Amino acid sequence: MKKKTDAELIEYYRNEVARLHSQLTFKFQTDPVTHRASVEEDHRLYRKVGKKFIPDNDPYAYQGLRNGFWLIHVEDGSTSIRQEIYPDKAHISAAAREMEDKLVKIIRKAGEARPNKTPLTPEEKKDWDKFIAKHGESFNTLHYPSIQENAEKIVAALLGKVTK
Repeated sequence: MKKKTDAELIEYYRNEVARLHSQLTFKFQTDPVTHRASVEEDHRLYRKVGKKFIPDNDPYAYQGLRNGFWLIHVEDGSTSIRQEIYPDKAHISAAAREMEDKLVKIIRKAGEARPNKTPLTPEEKKDWDKFIAKHGESFNTLHYPSIQENAEKIVAALLGKVTK
């Protein structure tokens, strides 16, 4: 068998590339689904973990989203997607979503009922009894925080201030 020269090898591979390109192009021109899938797969990124390469993104993730503005928050192990956000207030929506877990804890703590019976010194007990005798039993229910107090704690949390 005769050994090919460099020029012949280059010409052979050039023709082979042209042949394969025309086959691939024909397949994508006749099958739009295959073409769209190949375009999406071109955007897939991989990350090396040990000796393996695992996909690091999902190029199909946004195919099902409708028109509109979306707020997407991605963390390891979870993705949160919200629709119907207003673009001029996107930063507020994002901040509120980010603070949601902290706000739940703050609201839960702020909304806790305080003990109905608090230990009083004998002098305080005497004064309290006089106060109740003068103003009535309705003042015995002043044990829950007001909505205003809860709101102040939420605003303080949003602004990063620590409250007791």
